[in-house]
Amino acid sequence: MQMIPDFNNILQKNNLLNPKQHVLLAVSGGVDSIVLFHLMQKIPKTKRPKVSIAHINHQLRPEASKEASFVEQLAEEYDVPFYLYVWEKSKQPTSGVEEAAREMRYAFFKEVMGKTGANVLMTAHHQDDQVETILMKLTRGSTLEQLTGIQLTQAFAGGLLIRPLLPFSKTEIYAFAHQHHLMYFEDESNQGLAYSRNRFRNKIIPLFKEENAKFTEHIEQFAEDLQDLLEIAAYPIEEAFTKLVKKEQGQLSFKHQAFFEHSEAMQRALLQKVLETLYAESEISYKTNYIEIVRDWLRSGAVNTQLDLLENFVVKKTYHEVIFSKKERDHSSMAMDRYLIEELDQWVQLSETEAIGLFTTESEELEEDVIDTFVFSANKVAFPLTVRHRQPGDRMTYRGLAGTKKIKDIFIDEKVPLNERDQAWLVEDAKGQILWLISYRQMQLLSEQKTDKLTYILKYKKLTT
Repeated sequence: MQMIPDFNNILQKNNLLNPKQHVLLAVSGGVDSIVLFHLMQKIPKTKRPKVSIAHINHQLRPEASKEASFVEQLAEEYDVPFYLYVWEKSKQPTSGVEEAAREMRYAFFKEVMGKTGANVLMTAHHQDDQVETILMKLTRGSTLEQLTGIQLTQAFAGGLLIRPLLPFSKTEIYAFAHQHHLMYFEDESNQGLAYSRNRFRNKIIPLFKEENAKFTEHIEQFAEDLQDLLEIAAYPIEEAFTKLVKKEQGQLSFKHQAFFEHSEAMQRALLQKVLETLYAESEISYKTNYIEIVRDWLRSGAVNTQLDLLENFVVKKTYHEVIFSKKERDHSSMAMDRYLIEELDQWVQLSETEAIGLFTTESEELEEDVIDTFVFSANKVAFPLTVRHRQPGDRMTYRGLAGTKKIKDIFIDEKVPLNERDQAWLVEDAKGQILWLISYRQMQLLSEQKTDKLTYILKYKKLTT
């Protein structure tokens, strides 16, 4: 039968026809995994890798214990190491059972591989599984990469996960089982419609097959062609991404103008890569519609606005840049960063890179790292002074202004990026009047005739790290 040489060719391409390899085979007792096990046994002993069996008793069906015993007997018959995990009912969730079961299985496989030194995990996913997966992802809305479906090989637990039955249809697998008189269990729950995969398997895909008997082969070819196209496109996208995007201190940023110099297709590809990079360490993926949402907002949204994304990520648009990062502290938490200035000739460290100090104007020359100063008359302020970040509604007055102005409006006038506004410091006195918006505005607190008997100077400096 052609299935045996084709199967061996797949293993040979992945260097698995090698007795030095150790394969952990996931065997459920269904026809797919039983056929996979017997295909491995058809390999000549001189070329056959070491094989161990892993089985999970999910305890979700009455037949589960019988299946576990059947697989264990199969392992004994062929003198193959057998590893069993029983999923206790107390550890099973009341909802999301499918996903929880999948996570549990792969955690068990990883544990066994670590204990036994197995360097390959082999599962019995086949062509029909591939078709179901692609159609489900297409229905839910997925990226092009996700539409390539299940991969033949991928890294896993320091080794390799391989699915050598992916090129074979369920019909071929059944035919092999019947030809070789193999015993296996049928999971009756697979015929139900409670799970979405079963609905695709038992209702939707059969309709496609009525239209074209080769439907599954066409979907598999689509996945392969799509993978080829993505590989071809990867280099120019990576090159454009490297030139455009700056990675710094946990955030990604790029210039507006440079981004819109690219074609619309490249803009979407770049945003996708930015989001993939942003969510690389996250357990939750971004929503695929983020790409168009962000692109539309960049084209038409207001400056100094932001979009909140899943997993506490945020994208901000300043006058010249777009910045993707983890959401920073809100204003209420920023208000907790308060520092009192009560003594002369002492520096107060505001952050790892910033410090402020109060001195008399005669006491000390300016240091090279001081980047802003504020001189004022001692009798015109109420001590102690407080250094803090802005809060909603903050207002101040300054030279040349009649009345007061919102700090927010000062920032708008100065075209200060949103992220820099949140990091700016201001100084207020004990009566709550804002004396100094560091680096931007100062109150006029010196007499025009300079007759003040005592003047102080506040110095703000950057610290070297």
